[in-house]
Amino acid sequence: MQFLLKVADGIDAALGVIGRLAVWLFMVCVVVICFDVVTRKFGFQIPGMGSTRLQELEWHIHAALFSFWIGLAYVRNAHVRIDIITSSLSRRKQAIIEVLGCIFFAIPYCMVVLYYSFDFAHRSFIQNEFSDAPTGLPYRWIIKGILFLGLVLLSSAVISVLIRRLDEVWTGVRRTAPGRA
Repeated sequence: MQFLLKVADGIDAALGVIGRLAVWLFMVCVVVICFDVVTRKFGFQIPGMGSTRLQELEWHIHAALFSFWIGLAYVRNAHVRIDIITSSLSRRKQAIIEVLGCIFFAIPYCMVVLYYSFDFAHRSFIQNEFSDAPTGLPYRWIIKGILFLGLVLLSSAVISVLIRRLDEVWTGVRRTAPGRA
């Protein structure tokens, strides 16, 4: 089990690095939004970079942020949770419920969505898909590939949490990832 806990630590560390690097996309997003607002307010547009492209770039960056942070949010328990039922249970019972949730819901969901999202991104790449808007962004496959990568990160996070919760069920000791409550 120690080997698996080291694997979980490695996954958590990788998710942390990706999350810290992705934070720079937040700054890029702020700049793009401000630039879009200012150029629309004053009617100034750089040729080839109209408001449609900027707005599409904004939602691409938002999707990338979500994709790169979702796995880290899960391993750090920073995601939205409704613990009405489980809050009164013992830690061991909470761990059992999370193990069952990972095995019967999260992993199957991730596997199905991974399969289809890969196909989604691959077809977009093969077709050289671009925005439906006449002045929209090209290379739509990039953001679709990022969505696939986000699901890979989420799947990795689920595996890390599953390892930790299985260890908790067997040993009764709660070993959490750094930053996880």
